[in-house]
Amino acid sequence: MRRSWIAVIVPVLLAAACSDPDPVKPPEPGNPATSTTTTPEDVQADSADGDAICLDNPTAIALINGVVLTVDATDSQVSSVLVEGSRISAVGDSITVPEGACVIDLAGRTVVPGLIDSHVHFTRDWVWPGHFLSQIEDARSTQDVLDGIAARVESVPEGEYITVVGGYAMNAFALPTLAELDAVAPDHPVYLQASFSGPSAVNSLAKSHLESNGLDTIAADGSIPVDNTGRTPRAIQILQDQQSNADAERAAMEYMTWANSMGITTVIDMTSTGDAEMAYRLWDGGDLTVRMRLRYGGLGTIEATIQSVEAGLERVGDGDDMMRVIGVGEFSVGGFGDTSSDFAAGWSEIAKRGWPLAQHSLRSAEHEAHISAFEEVDATTPLADLHWSLDHSSEVSPSQLSRLAGLGVGVGVHNFAYYGSFGTGAPFRDIIDAGVTAGAGSDGRAIGPLDPWQGIHHMITGRTISGSLVNDGQQIRRLEALRMYTMGSAWTAVEEDQLGSIEVGKLADLVVLDADFLNVPNDEIDDISAALTLVGGVVVYDDNSLSSR
Repeated sequence: MRRSWIAVIVPVLLAAACSDPDPVKPPEPGNPATSTTTTPEDVQADSADGDAICLDNPTAIALINGVVLTVDATDSQVSSVLVEGSRISAVGDSITVPEGACVIDLAGRTVVPGLIDSHVHFTRDWVWPGHFLSQIEDARSTQDVLDGIAARVESVPEGEYITVVGGYAMNAFALPTLAELDAVAPDHPVYLQASFSGPSAVNSLAKSHLESNGLDTIAADGSIPVDNTGRTPRAIQILQDQQSNADAERAAMEYMTWANSMGITTVIDMTSTGDAEMAYRLWDGGDLTVRMRLRYGGLGTIEATIQSVEAGLERVGDGDDMMRVIGVGEFSVGGFGDTSSDFAAGWSEIAKRGWPLAQHSLRSAEHEAHISAFEEVDATTPLADLHWSLDHSSEVSPSQLSRLAGLGVGVGVHNFAYYGSFGTGAPFRDIIDAGVTAGAGSDGRAIGPLDPWQGIHHMITGRTISGSLVNDGQQIRRLEALRMYTMGSAWTAVEEDQLGSIEVGKLADLVVLDADFLNVPNDEIDDISAALTLVGGVVVYDDNSLSSR
């Protein structure tokens, strides 16, 4: 079922337990004073109906009677998992549940590890101005967009902006006209922008406001042409200049809830393009509901790259389980399409510092230049333990993959091809067959959806949002795709011992799905979302379809 246009927001702030550095040991079995051994059948009759789940931050949460896809080394499946504090303390078909634990009867639902976006511009996108229409990622037609706006006006104060900046299939349908937008949002200014720089569309209220602030490129039908006059289109600059700190923080909180509603629990952020200060403020206040793993780059120079990473490390220090600076991305030497810079000289400085690196690499010629530089660096500083990756990897060949495997360098695979942009998608089958570790992500959201299930759908089917088969022969199995979004991305974050699978001692990032991932038809995979999301054992999203006792 397509997810609701209006997300269910659970106002939960993460407790200090989310940052617990020590694994919680499983309870001692057989102690009747503190625990009971529970099988799924024991609680089927005990569940209450319709209440919010485990919102009192109980010391233990037991999820039973489900299908738990552990994504461990053997892809084992069990029925139950126990969380104590911020960590997983038991996994199996029969678990010992401490007295007072919150028990959730899954009634056969699927549980997966929290999803990790391996390459995203989260800190850029979460402070775009206005109230986001995030659900536009699910739109398949202009009418879907209009229906979404009509629903969104019910939750946005009159006179305040409803906005979209990327994150939808601009190749699949036309932007609404001014008259169409006026009909569904007469009392709210509306601004819709495709990709990084447009084209865009507005309604009458937004047209009047933007023109009064000097924007002179809006046509009578509300359309705005592509604006490449600066790094940010002028319309967005106008709105950002008028955005208050409170509005920016509200937008960031809403964006995290949207991510949690799809099962995203960690993002690896290309922070040099974003607003790290907002991330720091939310972290300082204990308000993050998505784990932040920040990568810094210097937008082309190694000196600026090193300076930006060091500044991030100075601000965060060692961080904690919710926030860490993890290295460099996505431009440290050179820029878009560059194949002639002295990559090896700059990257040697990164390797000497032991920092992970994710290098933007879209086309075959870029792949060759970057892999050759990796090999040159590896000759003096081995890369095998540094968790470097060639990100995007759209045209990487089997021979290039063999070279990456020999270096111990991974790849990042991203879902913008689902929208029919930037080629056919990565060679997923070849990557797996070559034994190269792949972390999956969105590169969202200007050119692709944040929604991981749309990316997973593309990996499995080779099809775009419109159903076109563009990546035939590179399709992978469902559990292989899930692994890329979990353990593969955990490797990218250098946290495969803490995240990415449902195993004892790992952080309790768990997602109960609203559909049977292993058995739904292929054309319904991109409709999947979360029914319940836990980050470090704390409920951060709940669609109220489950109950507990």
